[in-house]
Amino acid sequence: MAFLNNILGLDIGSHSLKAVEFRQTLRGFEAVAMRSLPRAGSDVSLAELVQHFIRMHRLSTDHAVCALPGDRLSTRRLNFPFRDRKRLSQVIPFEVDNDTLFDLDDVLVDWEMVGGDRSHAEVVAAIANRADVSELLGMLREAQSEPRTVEAEGLVLCHLSNLFDLAGTRLLIDLGHRKTTCCLIAEGQPVASRTFPIAGSAITEALARDRALGSEDAERAKCEDGVFGAGMQQTLPATRATLDRIAREIIRTLGSLEPQIAKFESGPVQELTLFGGTAQLDGLDEYLATTTGISAQKLGAPTQDYGKALTTHTDAIVFAPAIALAMRGTAQAKTRMDFRQHEFAVRLDLGRYRRELSWPFGLAVAAVILGLVSVATSTGLQSRRARQMEEQIEQLYTEAFPGQALPENPLAALRQEIASATSRAEFLGVYRGNLSALDLLTEISKLVPKDLDVVFDELSIDRQIIRMRVYAKSFESADRLGAELAKFPPFAQARIGSIESDPKRGGKRFDVTISLAPPEGSV
Repeated sequence: MAFLNNILGLDIGSHSLKAVEFRQTLRGFEAVAMRSLPRAGSDVSLAELVQHFIRMHRLSTDHAVCALPGDRLSTRRLNFPFRDRKRLSQVIPFEVDNDTLFDLDDVLVDWEMVGGDRSHAEVVAAIANRADVSELLGMLREAQSEPRTVEAEGLVLCHLSNLFDLAGTRLLIDLGHRKTTCCLIAEGQPVASRTFPIAGSAITEALARDRALGSEDAERAKCEDGVFGAGMQQTLPATRATLDRIAREIIRTLGSLEPQIAKFESGPVQELTLFGGTAQLDGLDEYLATTTGISAQKLGAPTQDYGKALTTHTDAIVFAPAIALAMRGTAQAKTRMDFRQHEFAVRLDLGRYRRELSWPFGLAVAAVILGLVSVATSTGLQSRRARQMEEQIEQLYTEAFPGQALPENPLAALRQEIASATSRAEFLGVYRGNLSALDLLTEISKLVPKDLDVVFDELSIDRQIIRMRVYAKSFESADRLGAELAKFPPFAQARIGSIESDPKRGGKRFDVTISLAPPEGSV
């Protein structure tokens, strides 16, 4: 699917080409391939070599990430009394312009926030020559492997912390063939980077001078026999001097970063983590630990499952920069530097996306058409049912009111007639036994004996309840009234309420309640 492209980390080293490919999935990403191809002895152009490398291993270049070499970059550490990224993007180029001899028209500037607090930002700005970016993109375009992202070599190494155990404060050291790149990280987050031009090839040249060997023989001796001989003290003078220069540059790098290191909650640098082709030299980690006074270890095996499927311990040391570049292209990226800006910005191939989306688009159109047909069918059925109901209501109205003209809205007319009938029934009173309110009053009058001395102060009929307020001269009159009323079957549920004395008239007052509703369970 076009939305689940593979991600390729392409490390264009001076000694070999290395590539690591990940497949982005909805849950994360998984390892696909890890490949390398030596450059030494090749008589073809770099573009042809890259093209051959990509085609030979069938690597996906839809989302390739590469880096501009660190020794082709200039970096500046800047501080600002605000943290708004939009303002920083506007101000940083002018700060760089004031701080360097570069003409902004000749360079590209990108930056990464590496420290600060809520009201303060520490930024590392990387400055690249436009000509260098153009040359790199032109070569890769010729190789038909144009990258989506051109990172700044250095800080991008921090992405290794997503796959490897790199807790605490560490200096990551990529010991390559032509140069060495350092990246300071604190709890996996990038802080600073530096590149210096001393690495494996300088050691090979020194060994060639010490042992009077040709360059190829010296390279072979370095890889097979090592450079420390029987021990560090027996290292040959030119070779030892080159190794000492590498150690001094590492110490110099750490010294320049002491103000930043002092702020870390994780404390001072606990380890130098070594990788790159030159890091494979036997005894190099022990030598750097001795000369710098800081523990030095080669990069270990990955700790994440997808990393374990990709590399072994040895492979991780060699392919670490390519792994970091591939991680830069995933959703877990920690840095966002990219020199594909302005005239070098990625331009979408709309024709390609149109071709890739033609089939999904066709399915979407078909789904929309089916949805419209379904809606039209449903609407037609509902309209037909509504018409049938209207016809039934018209028939009911005609049967209920024969001879009357059919109104415009029969349903509303029926509701109005029912409400009118209900109102008339409530007014006239239709109660149990088909008795009207008048019938009930007549029955009450008949049931009360003439010799029973009672006076009806109040009488009301509310739905199926008759309520009376009665005055009598004695308790016996109240009891007798209840007994007389109960002789009439609809009044069988007559109840005499509480009897009170009437201080004005001297007799008794009481309430009589008669329920006309049939007893529960009766038919």
